[in-house]
Amino acid sequence: MAQNDSFFIKMDYFWLAPMKNVILLIFTLFLISSTSAQTGIGTTAPNASAKLEVASTDKGFLLPRMTATQRGNIPSPANGLLVYQTDGVAGFYVNTGTAAAPAWTRVNMDWTRTGNDIAYTAGNISTTGTLTGGNSSTSSLSGFAANVASIAANYSITAADNGKVIQSTSAAAITVTIPTGLPTGFNCTVVQMGAGQISFSGTYLNRGGFTKSASQYSVISILHLGSNSIIVTGEMSN
Repeated sequence: MAQNDSFFIKMDYFWLAPMKNVILLIFTLFLISSTSAQTGIGTTAPNASAKLEVASTDKGFLLPRMTATQRGNIPSPANGLLVYQTDGVAGFYVNTGTAAAPAWTRVNMDWTRTGNDIAYTAGNISTTGTLTGGNSSTSSLSGFAANVASIAANYSITAADNGKVIQSTSAAAITVTIPTGLPTGFNCTVVQMGAGQISFSGTYLNRGGFTKSASQYSVISILHLGSNSIIVTGEMSN
């Protein structure tokens, strides 16, 4: 081998050795970056707080969908595993238990569950069916209190008084007017707490034709049965 050839081989080695080190360094940095940085699908700038961000303005993120039976057949589901159930009470279900003892809970922000009790405090609870108790002779409602309103002068009943107890504290006589247009099923109770007698004005039915409260502490009920049939009855006189 010529001396010049030997010289060039040494020079090639001199340049290739550092290049190998540079390539190895770049590859190492790439691995570190790929294992610690965020991943974006549909975005080149995923949020720094997310390991994975899926961005779209015309498509959604589709989770695995399955029946309740298929969900129950998932072997050793991890705590926090989330699926969408398509039958029964459909919705998102998350395993709040363990892999050995799964506890699938439907994701529902409307209700708060504590043990076997559920609560809903964000609004009204309504039903179009029949509410039943476990045993009609022993079941009871608790936590409900009458809405008591006080009046001291002439007053006109409104639909908002449905279910209320209205007590008159007036020392002088007053008139309570019962208007038309109250909803069917409307009912409220009027109590004469003051010395002033209460006269009832409006179109209503009363067995004795009475129009006034009997005396102090008398109780009178107002009940709307529909077709403008309003009954006013109780401790009444003229």
